[in-house]
Amino acid sequence: MSLERLGEQHVPVVDKFHDLVDVDYTMNVRDYVVRASAVTAAITITLPPVVEAKGRFYSIFVVAATGTFTVTLDENNNDSERWFLTGIPFNERGQGCVCYSDGRRWNVMPQGVIGAQFSSARVDAVATVHAGIIQLISEVASAVTQSEALRVTAASEVQTGNWYNAITGVIDYGDAGYVTGLAGVICAELNMPAGAVPGGSGTYWAFEAEINLPTSYVGGGVPVAILGANIWGGTVAQFDDFGLLFDINGVTIATTHFMQVNTAGAATHALKCRVNGTLYYVMLTDTGA
Repeated sequence: MSLERLGEQHVPVVDKFHDLVDVDYTMNVRDYVVRASAVTAAITITLPPVVEAKGRFYSIFVVAATGTFTVTLDENNNDSERWFLTGIPFNERGQGCVCYSDGRRWNVMPQGVIGAQFSSARVDAVATVHAGIIQLISEVASAVTQSEALRVTAASEVQTGNWYNAITGVIDYGDAGYVTGLAGVICAELNMPAGAVPGGSGTYWAFEAEINLPTSYVGGGVPVAILGANIWGGTVAQFDDFGLLFDINGVTIATTHFMQVNTAGAATHALKCRVNGTLYYVMLTDTGA
């Protein structure tokens, strides 16, 4: 009898389909498919009790989302091991997930959104805590292969609005967070080989920026910058007083080095930049220090 009951758990029930529009919903164990729309109000979908749903799969996807309205998927009464702290938000059509209950924890397979289903509570001397790891390990030498461990592409043939970022990195310290060492929103680390580079070949950059201006491009004077920075917040004066254009450590100031004492004459060249909408010029000389 017990085996028959286990088999029944996986029998699809086609009539347990829910099309939600601007209304919260708490699922029961036989609600296998939920399609949600947040058009005029945010929606919270609550999964069934994780113990009762043991061995079952559930499909939850967003049909439509308008403005700032989101569809948030949450657990039932804090019954899942290591659930997301504030639920899983979906804010775009096509986002969603497939959820599987092992009886103690919801295992989430996201579609269109990625989330790490844990929060770090390590206080020991662990080297690094990773929310996710992508590794591309090359084991065969090649002079022609072009490899990328991760490619993120945002493509559009239409106007994209106020912001359009292929990658956004955020560190949010809330009201009381801080770091005792170094906080980097995006960290680029280049580890050079421990031995000699054959023939001194190649060029190595910790950060590479490429800007393509095709033949038919007509900018009309629109600025295109290699690096842009916006400083904001209620105490922006703190950056005015203590902010730095860049912060480099580990170099030695000496002739022919990266950092030199300038003994040359007047500037022969300049680099153009813009501060608060006004063009400025960084003076350079081609006669060396």
